[in-house]
Amino acid sequence: MNKITRIAIVIIVCLLAVAAILAGKNQEPADTTAGSVDSDLPRLLDLGSHSCTPCQMMIPELDTLSNDYAGVVEVEFIDVNENPNAAESYGIRLIPTQIIFDAQGEELFRHEGYISCEDMTEKLVEFGYHSSPPRN
Repeated sequence: MNKITRIAIVIIVCLLAVAAILAGKNQEPADTTAGSVDSDLPRLLDLGSHSCTPCQMMIPELDTLSNDYAGVVEVEFIDVNENPNAAESYGIRLIPTQIIFDAQGEELFRHEGYISCEDMTEKLVEFGYHSSPPRN
């Protein structure tokens, strides 16, 4: 291999490395600290995907919990396909996964797979979180 060919290969490898680094920086960072939400409320986090059937089944359950626990527990959904760093940072092995964090960001409970609103409500009550009064 002549000197010009070697230099061209080194330049191409360097350009590919820079492109890979820049591509990684363009990904949305995951929220790795459970307490970093703009609220000091406990948090129910659901990690899933809009294209996953059990995850889609969770949508009405999460909507109900969000309404029932408004002002008491923050209910949040993260699509791990749109934010792949979240799956890694939260140690997700299966979707959907639901995690309950207390107001200080400590993990209290983790569940993998579909869970009904009733079962999740039981868990929230077990940790002392009661639904908000109905709005008139």
